[in-house]
Amino acid sequence: MNLEKKINIEKFLDLEGYEEIRKDRRKGSGGSQEFFTPYSIVKRMCDKVSEADWADPTKVFCEPCFGNGQFVIYIIWNRLQHDIDWKTALETLYGVELMEDNVAECKDRICEMLTNICEDFNEDKARLIMDSRLVCHDFFTWNFEEWREMTEDEIKESKKK
Repeated sequence: MNLEKKINIEKFLDLEGYEEIRKDRRKGSGGSQEFFTPYSIVKRMCDKVSEADWADPTKVFCEPCFGNGQFVIYIIWNRLQHDIDWKTALETLYGVELMEDNVAECKDRICEMLTNICEDFNEDKARLIMDSRLVCHDFFTWNFEEWREMTEDEIKESKKK
């Protein structure tokens, strides 16, 4: 599926001026000191994933610090480019992000993109899928294997290592 006629992913992920909009959260030692990955780096890193993996509907992708969704959005877009439907692309994508506003922004951006490129897109279904897979939590206390919060015992055990 050629989506480039429907959306310019480079422009969609362009962060020009983005820092100005959110600079209040990044000021000094009291701010979150966030860094949102520019498109050029996102693309360069994702280009290392094989064409076979992008096209495999059983492959699972995980982004442990997804921020505002730069990588997550590119992963979904690239999966769609490889004829993976939007629902499968979301169901095989997991992510953890500490900042609640970033999680909301990421999900909104995903819905915006999918609304523009998928005729059969259903935002309610998408948000249900995303709510269980793109979570707001500290990744240091997230059990990635079982996709849930760590128990107190697991946290204590992980600190011993």
